[in-house]
Amino acid sequence: MYKKRLLFIIPIALLTFPVCVFAAFTVSARPYEGGYDLDFRKVGFIETAVNKEVIVRTDSEPGKQYRLIQTLFEPLTNSQGISLTYGRNFVVYAVRGSNRYGTISVEQENPVSPGRTIVYTSNPNGDSDQFTLVYALVGPFDVPSGIYRGRIGLTLEAVDSAQPPQTVFLNVTAEIEAEAGIEIKSPSGLKIISLSGKEVARESSDVLFTIRGGFGRQFRILQLLSGSPTSSSGDELPYDAIMVSLKDVNKGSGPAQPVALSGNQQIVYTSSMRGEAESFSLDYILNEIPGAKAGRYKVGIGYFLQESSGAPLQKLDSYILEAEIEKVFDLFLKTESGQGSISFRDIGPNQPPRTFEVEVQVKSNSGRPYLVTQKMLSPLANKEGNTILNKYFSMKTEKLKQTKGLPKVQNKSEMTTQDTTLFVSDRSGSSDTFKVIYELNAASDVKAGDYATSIVYSLSEL
Repeated sequence: MYKKRLLFIIPIALLTFPVCVFAAFTVSARPYEGGYDLDFRKVGFIETAVNKEVIVRTDSEPGKQYRLIQTLFEPLTNSQGISLTYGRNFVVYAVRGSNRYGTISVEQENPVSPGRTIVYTSNPNGDSDQFTLVYALVGPFDVPSGIYRGRIGLTLEAVDSAQPPQTVFLNVTAEIEAEAGIEIKSPSGLKIISLSGKEVARESSDVLFTIRGGFGRQFRILQLLSGSPTSSSGDELPYDAIMVSLKDVNKGSGPAQPVALSGNQQIVYTSSMRGEAESFSLDYILNEIPGAKAGRYKVGIGYFLQESSGAPLQKLDSYILEAEIEKVFDLFLKTESGQGSISFRDIGPNQPPRTFEVEVQVKSNSGRPYLVTQKMLSPLANKEGNTILNKYFSMKTEKLKQTKGLPKVQNKSEMTTQDTTLFVSDRSGSSDTFKVIYELNAASDVKAGDYATSIVYSLSEL
């Protein structure tokens, strides 16, 4: 017997919904050496740059222009939270001519930064393309040694369409071997700081410092003298005869204006809070010190590193500081008239006595006593040849307020054409000043007129 089969026919309605389908729109970035991470491995402090290439490919159906945006989502940072400097240590550029259609915007080095950097813009037709980016780590580094990690994003954006942007990421790793150090040198290459000049002159000398690597914390550089600058004869130069200042510093700090050397520990440089790399110089200046004796003065000067307040000092280097005070032995005259001769104008018979004063100044740093002498070359005479007898012409010497030595003619004495000692210095041969007063008593038979004579002053050591 056959069973009957019932056939049920159920009507089915086909429902359709509108679906938005976007064209192909993707970007990929692969390191040239393979893998998915940009690994710089070990990077030394002194290396100029370490480069890594990345092959970038964009896929897009024609008709829609697009651009590629680079962003540093996570800066290269170590486990202590210290990051590399954006604008200097991490840069990007494209290999010229590696693309086919669009325009590359980073043919020159550009900093890899958190901002939006346009790397590439397609042609108006939006053709797919491929090109090579080069990422470079550039020293010197002002960070401590260690492993640094970060992340770069490359985002594909449509220029004038609602196409959703697409982003790929590159994880970046680098082991920085930025061994911190301090290099000290002089322009001559010798460990000598040489200063010289006359008493009224100044001369400076630089010592150059280069901070390599990053200390990761603030530190100080101190200098310490072995004593006071001393000459071969045992004379000592005061500390304020030599000044020091910090020049060409950008990140740290120190004496911007010259300060005197000290017999104690003297801080000459304080780094930034992170102890960043930089270069600067210490400028030593020979100051004008009245009374400083001539000679070559020497003193040892040591430079020390102190990595934290109260920490022990670590010696960096030592130099010899030499300061040469050149010999000064000069005589200067100051007269009432400002002229180089002694003159009496409008002399007539039986006039009251007339005087003429000369201030004599001696500058000497030899440390030896000296004397000042004079010699009148001829009697007082006028232009007609008339003369005045020496017995009417006298002189004497006087102290001034600051005089240290001994004027030798303290009573009026008749002028003579012979050598006459006017002044003897103190035992130390100090610079000094005194006055000479010349007096003319006109006789009844003197011929009227202007009378003058020349006198030679001599300075000599005893």
